[in-house]
Amino acid sequence: MNPEEDPLLQTKLEFSDAFRTAYREFFGDEKEFQYELYELKSEESGPKGGWATFTIRNPSGGRSIVFRFDPVSGAFYAMLKIQVMPGEEDWSLDSFFERNGFANTNFLDVKRSAGEWLFHSLARHYLGTIFTYCPRILESDYILE
Repeated sequence: MNPEEDPLLQTKLEFSDAFRTAYREFFGDEKEFQYELYELKSEESGPKGGWATFTIRNPSGGRSIVFRFDPVSGAFYAMLKIQVMPGEEDWSLDSFFERNGFANTNFLDVKRSAGEWLFHSLARHYLGTIFTYCPRILESDYILE
């Protein structure tokens, strides 16, 4: 489908482009670290089927950072996902950053000051904080506590 015909698809494309661009600005080529970058743009059924999703995954470390945005409600989630036996743990990046003193701002603060560049502002905030304070967060030996 043509993004010009579907405003939600256009929003999802802008979302993933902002995070992909910011990732490469801060960290370079994902293949250097053997990470995977991918986005979901489908219209699947279910509560999060219409959301824009961008993921940075370290397959050998069992960790991923997932950013999700609902174009309809404006809700946003930034999570660190860790594979554990059995299943998976989800960590809120906002809570993790605040608890460790990495950032005093969260999604709502960024949203208030972002203007029309919301996705780029979010990507720069989250990936910039990771780059500055915890660039090895996706490595299995990085201690989160």
